[in-house]
Amino acid sequence: MRIATALLVLIAECGRIGYDQRAVTNDALAAPPVDAATCPSDTTPITSGSSVCVELVERGNAPWTVARDTCASLGRRLCADAEWAIACTDASGLVDMANDGNGASPEWEWVAEEAAGVAQKRGYSACASMSSHQVIDPYDYRCCLDL
Repeated sequence: MRIATALLVLIAECGRIGYDQRAVTNDALAAPPVDAATCPSDTTPITSGSSVCVELVERGNAPWTVARDTCASLGRRLCADAEWAIACTDASGLVDMANDGNGASPEWEWVAEEAAGVAQKRGYSACASMSSHQVIDPYDYRCCLDL
């Protein structure tokens, strides 16, 4: 069933700004649903119905720039902070995301947020644990993938 929805679009013409209502379907606005079978075998959805998959296993220590570039070379990207936090609590099958007992010891993981050579990291002892550090120091990381 297709349900029409109004989409407000800002327009500028003749020096004035206003909006135009255009009808679109919910199909055009919603990302396709994703299940574990849709994600590559080494990933899982960050949460049920998400269009973002996260790697099941963390990758080894690397500086933030190497982590970012490695993910990009695989057609993936570092997970955004919010995606990482959702995956940590909602995704199934993740290994050692926040000292869950499946790894040797608690570890930080890089996330995508970076400014002026300082990047954010997550995990260590709990899903809510957050910190930041110079991008040159090595930490674990995992990549996300948009479907």
